[in-house]
Amino acid sequence: MNERTRLLASAVVSGLLFAAGYCIVLIIPGGGEVTEKNFTDFYDSDGRQMAGFVLFFVLVAGSLSLLWFFNELRARLPDTILTRTAGTAAAVGAAAVAIGAGILGGPLGAAQNSDLAFVGPPVAEVFAQAGLGVMLGFGMSGLALATVLMSVAARKSSALPSWLSIAGIVAGVIMLGSYIWLPGLIFPIWVIVLGILGTRERSK
Repeated sequence: MNERTRLLASAVVSGLLFAAGYCIVLIIPGGGEVTEKNFTDFYDSDGRQMAGFVLFFVLVAGSLSLLWFFNELRARLPDTILTRTAGTAAAVGAAAVAIGAGILGGPLGAAQNSDLAFVGPPVAEVFAQAGLGVMLGFGMSGLALATVLMSVAARKSSALPSWLSIAGIVAGVIMLGSYIWLPGLIFPIWVIVLGILGTRERSK
């Protein structure tokens, strides 16, 4: 498997897994305006609980595979303070997304893996808000920063088409400037597009 193929594989795998897993924010109540009924309906539904449980593992797998993607992208760029910082930001962001998802799904995990009764809407909402705070405040912000820095580095070295570098910068800035989940869907799209289009030969 050559550099081009590895970049493509890492982008497609991580982008699809992360996009699918990120839908956990739509399955487990907590984001936006929620009521006690939203929580009781979710925890009364075995199907919804199972969907949330599966998406948690998909999101963790997607977060881990993003480290592969960013490492492959970094290998195609000059070794600079930008790419090193981007690599660190990506690692912190991916870890925070996985940890946040674990907090978000804490009551779900307890319900699925024990005989404990549902903890109740107030406790579930605390877990949901804390988990989303870690996911969006630390996780997605870290991935957004990595996206911006990698895109700037790629633009400086002409390793990416100019429009794709600009798209990465814009996507990262939008993610950094937002505390809601929706802009996060831009990120896996950028990852997949970058992988499909590939990179130019690095400037010497």
